[in-house]
Amino acid sequence: MVKTLEYEAAHNKALSISTMGSSVTGGMGASQKEKNWVSQLVQALKKQPGLSGLQFNNGGINGFSTQNLIDHQIPDRIIRQKPTVVLFETSLLNDYLQNITIETTNKNIETIVNRLKQGLPESRIVLLSPNPRRHGEVKNKAGLTYEDYIQGTKAFIEKNGWEYIDIYKEMNETLAKNKMNLDQVLSDATHPNDEGYEIWAKIVTEYFLKGPKQDTE
Repeated sequence: MVKTLEYEAAHNKALSISTMGSSVTGGMGASQKEKNWVSQLVQALKKQPGLSGLQFNNGGINGFSTQNLIDHQIPDRIIRQKPTVVLFETSLLNDYLQNITIETTNKNIETIVNRLKQGLPESRIVLLSPNPRRHGEVKNKAGLTYEDYIQGTKAFIEKNGWEYIDIYKEMNETLAKNKMNLDQVLSDATHPNDEGYEIWAKIVTEYFLKGPKQDTE
């Protein structure tokens, strides 16, 4: 991924990353905006050769589901920014809370991705799951758990061959490896704290620098 940015930099093109998604992309729960995962990612990438001028637009919006993103024409807002890379966090925390069916969520994700690809044919589009949350095993009014949304959308995204970073899985793996529990990295039931966002930022930075992790399952 970083090669994409370095190539553009070598050809004197303006470099920028735009993000879209929910409050966990916006950085709710962080002690300051510099601590959210987007800001930390950009600061890490700026240290790479030729990327010191990298710009970013953080489009995470509190409470937004996939349906809200479409209804408020957020993909069109992203297209107008003409970013080099789009990071689309799939807003599943709010689809779960708003009792949207997984079928509708997947349809909305497809609508958003197709709109971005149509409007930004030369940009790289990467989808990300949101983070783990407390009480994710509790079923909503649609009879679905939070993990149902994570796994159902992951299968759909991978079936379509879109770039994807499974933040949910990798954050859980990091917690297990370091013998930490979820409460240590959340500021409330849903939003990461500074430590949680640091883990998230490291996952995305590794993806940019080294590419997708090989799934060992």
